[in-house]
Amino acid sequence: MASGYIIVKRFDVLYDAALRSGRYNDNPKNTSPIYRIPHRNRPVPPQGMPKYRGIDREPLRALLFEEARIFTEAGTPSEANAATNLLNKIELTNNREDGWVTTSEEILAVWDALEDMQADYEIVFAKEFKDGTESPSIAQFLGCDAAYFVSDHFSCICDALFIPRWHGTDPEGILFKDYFCRLNRNGLFNSNEETLEYLRYYLSFDWTEKADNFTSIEVYSVEAANI
Repeated sequence: MASGYIIVKRFDVLYDAALRSGRYNDNPKNTSPIYRIPHRNRPVPPQGMPKYRGIDREPLRALLFEEARIFTEAGTPSEANAATNLLNKIELTNNREDGWVTTSEEILAVWDALEDMQADYEIVFAKEFKDGTESPSIAQFLGCDAAYFVSDHFSCICDALFIPRWHGTDPEGILFKDYFCRLNRNGLFNSNEETLEYLRYYLSFDWTEKADNFTSIEVYSVEAANI
């Protein structure tokens, strides 16, 4: 199934954490960065720049308390909570993975379990553009992401233009300028056609992520109060 609901971190939360890490201070090297990559020269990004709201935003993952303890003791700090425990139960029941759930009732239950952590997250519905599933009537279209639907939700938009965690971007910050300027305020493209065009361009470089399952993914915002 290439559609569903997922809970992801808000972009401002990711941006602030990345800025504090200092990892991106010299990436790109341009002291007046074109992209929205965290940079010491602009701790507060200019008004009007897009904020990435795609699916590659550290989605909430299924994790049991015991699993978190084992991972932490093995050297990988992990933290479970009521929401990650519930998500684990849902995934086992419905044969889903990577944080996706099928129904609005399921995502609302996980959302409620987050309790005081809700301020750091938001709910989205997403689907591969060829998937015939109808988006919920309560959902607001945000745009189209260029990403894997599963397998870490890697986004060719996020990694090259917003928060480079894996392959990153060109050090000079100019190769993707034209496409960055075409993004909407949510850091996504307005159409599947634009997204697929960007994907072809992105994949033309030998240093970028390569995979056969990249596609255009339609992303929608869902307010918990409306479910």
